[in-house]
Amino acid sequence: MTAPALTLHPELGRPIRAEDWDGLAVGTYTRIAQAIEKGAPDRAELMRYFRTEARIIYDIYTQWRAAARQCLLDKGVAPDALAADEARILALAIAGRPALLNDREAAWRIVDAACERAALERDPVAARAALDEMKDVWRHLHDSDVDHLSGLFDAVITRFGEPALGEMYEKWVIGDWFAKRYKRFDVTHFPWADAFPLIVYLTFESMHGHLAGPGRLGDVTFESFDDRVVFTFAPCGSGGRSVIGEPLDGTPPRMQPPYRWKVLEERHDFAWNLKGVCTYCAHCCILTEKMPIEAYGYPVRVVDPPLYPNDGRAVCKWTVYRTPEAVPDTVYARLGFHKPGPGETLGSAGAGARRIGS
Repeated sequence: MTAPALTLHPELGRPIRAEDWDGLAVGTYTRIAQAIEKGAPDRAELMRYFRTEARIIYDIYTQWRAAARQCLLDKGVAPDALAADEARILALAIAGRPALLNDREAAWRIVDAACERAALERDPVAARAALDEMKDVWRHLHDSDVDHLSGLFDAVITRFGEPALGEMYEKWVIGDWFAKRYKRFDVTHFPWADAFPLIVYLTFESMHGHLAGPGRLGDVTFESFDDRVVFTFAPCGSGGRSVIGEPLDGTPPRMQPPYRWKVLEERHDFAWNLKGVCTYCAHCCILTEKMPIEAYGYPVRVVDPPLYPNDGRAVCKWTVYRTPEAVPDTVYARLGFHKPGPGETLGSAGAGARRIGS
């Protein structure tokens, strides 16, 4: 047996897993565990790719934390008050987790070292132990980061009201990120025939890194239709875990004690005009629907989020349409937009979708 091959992606400029969608539905952790069990001699490259999937998210969260802090400071929160808020948030985020999480960089070095041991170790028992150490430390680091971010986002809406969350995301947290990274999904510059498979791939890859799915192994469920591909995460490893809790740690939804992070109680176009959206999940609406609709005239992905309260089985659903024209009118309407009509120019060369009432 050989481990799944990697191939250099010209647009991303880095290796990706060279598998069909059925193969990509299996998390990278599981793929490596299978390769170790079967004695595959070429697992080192895949192991380091698993580290890449995690590192992408680690770096995103590093930037988001700094941006959320800056938002609070720019809106007038005193540095001492912000430091007190963060001390309380951090204590909640790392409670019951390995003590190393007091230092994110030190925790990442443990993830990195375990990756190298698993990549180079010839003994399968030792290799599997290093793989599991990497995955477990990464899960704790990832989840504590999500909790820390959720605490900062909660501070934004507690101090400045719910509309400030949308402002925070667009002006501080993801505005530049959208401008730099999402231009590859702009049909003015890239054909949708190229953008569509990349969006699908990145959906699989991101959920490998977030350790989505039952048991938090990075597995993804999907269905392919003539007009769309639908991904279901039960849970996704970030917002979904936040609204249903984490059985692996015995912790409750983050809306319950001891966290008490709020969900949105009002309807906002940056959160699908739904009540019960967690502050973390709102970024999916802004980043993949609202901002692309405004800039390009169509969403990049369509998200149906888990809501709180729920019965503990809430799922997140992402839909990627095979053409922008296939996106239903209802997707636009729920955010307050008209779907562009036939003949209207899509992409940044166009005017974007019009607001209802305009």
